[in-house]
Amino acid sequence: MGKVIWLLFPIFLFSQNIDLYLSLLHEGQTEGVREQLPELISKYPNDPGVLYLQALLETDGMRSLELYSSLIDRYPESAYAPDAAVKIGEYFYARGLYSQAGRQLSQIPRRYPRYPDVQRVIDLMVNSFQAIGAEDSIRYYVGVYQNMFPSLNVKGKGIPTPNNLNDALSLKPQRLEPKPYVVQIGAFGKNENARRLKLQVSQIGFDVEIVPVKTNGRTLHAVRIVRFKSQKEAEKVGAMVKKKLGIDYRSLYRPKDQKK
Repeated sequence: MGKVIWLLFPIFLFSQNIDLYLSLLHEGQTEGVREQLPELISKYPNDPGVLYLQALLETDGMRSLELYSSLIDRYPESAYAPDAAVKIGEYFYARGLYSQAGRQLSQIPRRYPRYPDVQRVIDLMVNSFQAIGAEDSIRYYVGVYQNMFPSLNVKGKGIPTPNNLNDALSLKPQRLEPKPYVVQIGAFGKNENARRLKLQVSQIGFDVEIVPVKTNGRTLHAVRIVRFKSQKEAEKVGAMVKKKLGIDYRSLYRPKDQKK
């Protein structure tokens, strides 16, 4: 069996058949694919499938998140973008970052309505929101997606039936509650640097956004921890992040309707 697999590798390289490489990974042939990865990257540096393989094989969690995020940013229409988005949600959930996981997973069915396993995404989203007691978010998002995907199985999840679906859709998910203060922890010319910092701070349990900001004729990518009801609350979080990561910060009043 091993000899047959190794004989197939030149064909894989020629055809760029990423799906066959993925099949090998699912069969446990990780090391064989890993050995071919440098050549794949060299030959096909701009192939989203190769980038997805690279992310799957990466053993450093932070680096894998960077690769998945890069794939989504650079190739949003790629066949691998939905799977990359799901992988990010799964990673957050596995790390116990349930707020980030719920937020990530809640957007996937809307962005990728043809994703073949919406049920699994919804189940993990529900588990994420349940872990933080965000019941309104569960009812809101499942109400929306039950309407989009009538075949969803939502029994036993405390989800509204079609009789009160309109009530569910009128709810606001908890993450949309107005909180005007943010903690800015950096601003970068390169989005890649901003994304790296975002992932680093997300790792310790905070909700982070990247916001484009124009200053002196330049567009910078501001990295902000969001959102807080008061400046005191924002300052407390900023001090905590500085203590853990050594990152300077500024607390800013930035209501959601304010663009900068």
